[in-house]
Amino acid sequence: MGYHIGLLIIAALSYLAPQFIKEGRLCWLHAPLYIISDGKKETYAFTDEEMNLMRGRIKGNITRNKGLGEMTPESARRSMFTSEFQRMEILEYSDEAMNILYALMGEDVEPRREFVFKNVDFSKIVE
Repeated sequence: MGYHIGLLIIAALSYLAPQFIKEGRLCWLHAPLYIISDGKKETYAFTDEEMNLMRGRIKGNITRNKGLGEMTPESARRSMFTSEFQRMEILEYSDEAMNILYALMGEDVEPRREFVFKNVDFSKIVE
């Protein structure tokens, strides 16, 4: 759900405004993964798990979003900027997380290779 773009933004902000992140002022505003529309109203599911819990009770058209570009401006505004639906989390600063970020975003390939082979279960990757 946009984590690769988020990491690029965090990396840029850690370089340009590190205190902003350390102060806990950086938030992640989540967009819904699914929009369920019955013609009159929209309901939102932000994860596959939420969608699975709703499946038996859903009436209407289900749209799966890959990102903000697939949403109408009204759906984005309503799902992300109204308190009823908004999902926002404050990203907490930690030295450990920042060290991992710097290692993975740096010019040296070896830390990335090591991280991938240590943390990715390649048996679950399908074409």
